[in-house]
Amino acid sequence: MNSSLDKFETHFIRLTHFFAALVAISIGLFAIFIPFNLFIIKAQIGSIWWLNGSIEYALYFGVFAGAPWVLQQGAHVRVDIVTASLPPSAAIKLDTIINLFGAALCILLCVYGVRAGINEFINETMPDKDLRVANWIVVSFFAFSLAMLTTEFLLRLRKNRVLKIGDDEHASDAGF
Repeated sequence: MNSSLDKFETHFIRLTHFFAALVAISIGLFAIFIPFNLFIIKAQIGSIWWLNGSIEYALYFGVFAGAPWVLQQGAHVRVDIVTASLPPSAAIKLDTIINLFGAALCILLCVYGVRAGINEFINETMPDKDLRVANWIVVSFFAFSLAMLTTEFLLRLRKNRVLKIGDDEHASDAGF
């Protein structure tokens, strides 16, 4: 870990693990708060009025915040039948092309997200929900997570990554 790129990758891995931990915690909180809310409604004590909206936002943020970690772990949906049938050199080239295509697509979506976030901020749009988070925050997080995905796709091109998943990168024990 001598180079600055190695240090950057190490910090990036920590950031993705932090977001993955937040996603896991939010899922655990769903499992606690949903039955609790149903209990207090049935007991006619009251309700947690913000629960449905917060779960909706947490799922949205969780999908985008967790995507770079899932890609990093190799736990994403992937069709290995093509790469398994190719010679190793061709499989490596195909993987490089796929990573470059993924990075390019994420850059395009990130730029779109930044432009949409700026537009939402200027227009001061708010959703029509009980729990209201400004649209520019939601769209900006979309752009931020796509920048993180772009970074992960580009880091996957490195031959000497800081992250070592194991001998068989295609099989993953990652997940919740």
